[in-house]
Amino acid sequence: MRNYIYTVIPVIALSISGVSHAEVPSDYPSRNIEIIVPFGPGGSTDTSARLFANSLSQHLPNNPNVIVVNKPGGATTIGINALVNAEPDGYTLALTSNSPITIQPHFETTEYSYDSFTPIIKLVNIPQVLLVRKEAPWDTFEEWLSYVVDNPNVLTYSTPGNGSISDLAMAVLNEAADVSTRAIPYDSGGKAMAAMLGGNVDAVATFQGNADSSQTKALVNFSSERSSKHGDIPTLRDAGVQAEKNAYIGIIAPKGMDPEIASLLHDAFRQTLEDSSIREALLNQSFDISYASSEDYANIIQEDYNVNGSLLHNAGLIK
Repeated sequence: MRNYIYTVIPVIALSISGVSHAEVPSDYPSRNIEIIVPFGPGGSTDTSARLFANSLSQHLPNNPNVIVVNKPGGATTIGINALVNAEPDGYTLALTSNSPITIQPHFETTEYSYDSFTPIIKLVNIPQVLLVRKEAPWDTFEEWLSYVVDNPNVLTYSTPGNGSISDLAMAVLNEAADVSTRAIPYDSGGKAMAAMLGGNVDAVATFQGNADSSQTKALVNFSSERSSKHGDIPTLRDAGVQAEKNAYIGIIAPKGMDPEIASLLHDAFRQTLEDSSIREALLNQSFDISYASSEDYANIIQEDYNVNGSLLHNAGLIK
């Protein structure tokens, strides 16, 4: 069984810019803005990116085209590497979950660390849930947990890879509930879901939006709060397990961006997030609206990075 030690490390705000303060150029933006998504098309992150891209232009001067560019691969690091190497001129951004920026740098295979960016804005939370097949013998989390307690190291669950948000969510559950289950890693969330639906594993931890109620049952939500759309699914704490693992999506930019441009982009994304049609679309796709300013988002990233480092270390995934 995995054992985990949580280390509390003081949170220090990331710098919004490493360059001198200047006014936004009068012609900014004067060309297309690209939003990199470090995942393939069709997934939850890509879907949210396209929602924002379709509406962001009306909240920016000169109404530029906003284009989503998918750069999957390398366990999400290819797209983020592309962002790191882009000019900090406001024309290249990334919309990403926390996994590429607060988990992957711990493996020391990236060109970047958690603080290699200009944080712009946190947009939504991604409810992560424990799913089982419709015909599975457990109808509640309590029934599932009782089975796992009585059958240590028997139940299997699929993940999109070692060290993914889903993997860490199950690791947190195993530790807090003092149970032992077996992770079966796949190389994508789609394959992890297919493995569960096909009966190759017993469960999967995944985004609530991937759940099909005609084929699956959601037993528990790993997030700190219940889902806005699926409020009937208890959180771990509701079920008596004192743990949580949050996943979220935000906008980052290359480090060194002028603070005036960063502020302009923040305000445009916030206005888009406040659009009632955008909020409705996000909620319908099972996202939870969860705004954080540039400074607060920076603090969230650093705290998440610290906690994930402790989890990965004690899981034996990093030294």
